[in-house]
Amino acid sequence: MTRERRNSAHGRESRELILQTALEVIGRRGYGATSLRDIAAEVGMTQAGMLHHFGTKENLLVEVLRQRDAASRAALADGPDDEPMAVRVARRNAHAPALVHLYVSLQAAAASPGHPAHAFFQTRQREIHDIVTADLHARQDAGEIAADVDIDRFASVILAVSDGLQAQQGVDPTIDIAGTLDWLWRQVARPPQA
Repeated sequence: MTRERRNSAHGRESRELILQTALEVIGRRGYGATSLRDIAAEVGMTQAGMLHHFGTKENLLVEVLRQRDAASRAALADGPDDEPMAVRVARRNAHAPALVHLYVSLQAAAASPGHPAHAFFQTRQREIHDIVTADLHARQDAGEIAADVDIDRFASVILAVSDGLQAQQGVDPTIDIAGTLDWLWRQVARPPQA
């Protein structure tokens, strides 16, 4: 193996270790209580060495969210789909409140077009909307939702409610996001035919 390939492989391994450690530390301590110094200490690197792989703290946090999204999609693909995707995601997220807080905080900051996470959230929003829309279309085709329901608009409402509840849960941890989304779903869903 050439030196360049060894360095490249080592760089990928370091990057993955940093991401996995950041995900664990933020999940354990919370986004607001986690500093780059904390992550670097657990990885066994300096902050500068850690940021060498990502450039900025925001880039690292975006990659943490990207990794979390990939893990969520893999886990949800293996599970039953007897309830809508948005409800299943909310149930899964209930076990990772610190990562939900990271998402809410970074999404709010990324509203500024100049923020390093802005493009990530624009792309993510389109992708998640497409996933929820596809799930709802399948349910409409199966007769679970009336044919006259505008699925694109319903998906937008579900995502807006979900994001809003996640922000509210940062202030009031007793908010039941999955339960509220399930209630919303039942307001539109048709009762099963006997």
